[in-house]
Amino acid sequence: MKTKNYVPRIRLALIVFCFATSIAFAQLLTVSNTGGKILKDGNPITLRGVNFGNWLLWEGYMMNLDKEGIKSHSQIRAGLKDLLGNSETKISNFENNWRYNYITNSDFAKVKELGFNVIRIPFHYNMFWDDATGTTKNDGFTWLDLALTWAKNNNVYVIFCMHAAPGYQNPDHHSDNPGTSVNFWKSDWSNVNIAKEVWKHVAGRYANRSGNEWLAGYDLLNEPVLDNNKHRLMQAYKEMTSFIRQVDTRHLVFAEGNYYGSDFYDMLERWDSKLVFSNHYYGPQGESNPNPSLNTIRNQALGLNIPLFTGEFGENTETWVKAARTDYDSQNVNWAFWAWKRENTARSIYSYSSPARWRNKIAPYLRGDSNNRPSVSETETTLNRLIGRIRLSNSTFRSSLHSLLIPPKPIGSYIWLRNNGKYVSSNNGSGPITANRTSIGGWEKFQVISSGDNKIALRGNNNRYVNSQNGLSEMTCNSVNASGWESFEWIEIDGKVALKGFNGKFVSSEGGSSSGMNCNRETASGWEVFDWNTTSAPRTATNDLGLITPANEEVIRTDFSIYPNPTADVLHFEFKEKSNQYSVAIYNSIGVEVLSQTIEKNHIDIRKLTAGSYVIHIKDEFGQSYSKLFIKK
Repeated sequence: MKTKNYVPRIRLALIVFCFATSIAFAQLLTVSNTGGKILKDGNPITLRGVNFGNWLLWEGYMMNLDKEGIKSHSQIRAGLKDLLGNSETKISNFENNWRYNYITNSDFAKVKELGFNVIRIPFHYNMFWDDATGTTKNDGFTWLDLALTWAKNNNVYVIFCMHAAPGYQNPDHHSDNPGTSVNFWKSDWSNVNIAKEVWKHVAGRYANRSGNEWLAGYDLLNEPVLDNNKHRLMQAYKEMTSFIRQVDTRHLVFAEGNYYGSDFYDMLERWDSKLVFSNHYYGPQGESNPNPSLNTIRNQALGLNIPLFTGEFGENTETWVKAARTDYDSQNVNWAFWAWKRENTARSIYSYSSPARWRNKIAPYLRGDSNNRPSVSETETTLNRLIGRIRLSNSTFRSSLHSLLIPPKPIGSYIWLRNNGKYVSSNNGSGPITANRTSIGGWEKFQVISSGDNKIALRGNNNRYVNSQNGLSEMTCNSVNASGWESFEWIEIDGKVALKGFNGKFVSSEGGSSSGMNCNRETASGWEVFDWNTTSAPRTATNDLGLITPANEEVIRTDFSIYPNPTADVLHFEFKEKSNQYSVAIYNSIGVEVLSQTIEKNHIDIRKLTAGSYVIHIKDEFGQSYSKLFIKK
């Protein structure tokens, strides 16, 4: 935010007020009246996250069960119950053990560490509804309570989504549909009425519960499908929303389009001030355009001042995933990738390896191989082993996939930025920043600094920070601190970068205009996308440019060696000058410090780090600072 000088007494009062306000209302999300933005504390926020599918609602394909076999949660449960001697006690114990182990606080912590800020959590309506008595029940709160607690522990948002609705809202297994009949929309409205009561029950629990500021909101219905009477979609949404609003007026409501979240033509109305549209897209394998309807859906939402959130995408090639994520980020669309974790795949961020007997005997039997039925004891032993395998600590991290979703940032590096063949210049803090230089000198070099919350700041060679001016005027490079208006999202676009400011808008080169650059564009293309590369430290004063190197500025050197790189266990470093002590800090790709030690040797053990890109920052006993990128295998 723009830096101002206040009378100390007034400043202290403001700090106390802001602190007190943050306790009561911190992070509670809302929606702007214009511009279609999700807001955090009144300022735009971009939600980027993952789905915890297969946690509270099993999906056959995520467990290697869908080929010619059982697919839905209820089918999987019934099949395993049969193999467990038709024991309700044993299948209930397995279902609970699965839920206690598949997702834990460690998963939430890792989501945050990897740079995501929201988790979408699918659930089954029957966790909160007793079909026999026709009344609500509390069974599901065990899990949603844990989710909210873990969200609060790790400062990450959650969205609760009704993935399986009474009567099935679509003809597919992920709605727990064993066939193809879709009865949620039947004319007597009985199933919609159940969904309304469930949402009121859930919202009543979390409207004011401790940690509710980390509840982003309620996703009313996953991937609805209506071939006829399409007006019923918005009618049902309005009624479910009204039931939520009877007990909770503050949290967001997410509404998905028809035909699996792809068609919004029959719901183009802003029926709630905190409404967010949610689309899903899974295209053909390797499809060249991974979002053929995105512009249409985005414009429909923005025309009503409704934010757009792509609640699910993925299950495709890495090239497709990268292109899809690039579309969402460049078009200012919130998103959540599917999926966080599933069995034996390279298409989720984490993957677990199931026991051999699950793969070779139980799964084939459940898929239809009735000639090789596992015994009860064999099934119990295998399921117990499976529980151990599904934990995050025993899963494999797919770093290449993660890097496509949250690309690494060159924290600590010195870079140049270029658009239309011209370099961005700080102009030494005198006047606005421009993108009109034909070569790189001191003023055209910036150091990338972590400014927290997965954002970066750019420090010019005048030791001042780039200021977006919140899009109100031309950008400058004269701020003494990096926060608010000096913070930017670093968004990788096909090897280039776009910078999104505190106001939720993109930086524009303005075509190299001498009047200066602005941070006021809704999408990123052309003038908003910059070539960039690392460069040497820009700390040599150039008299003909009138540069002065501040005496108190930290010089970060790169003239040292690290090896081996990549490495899996120990990273060695060598300097020209020998030191008896080193202060070492390691930062992940989003600038979060993940390791800090003071050592007397010239190597450090990094075995506890997950695979990925990191920056090592070393300070020797003489006060010299060194920094380099490395890769942990």
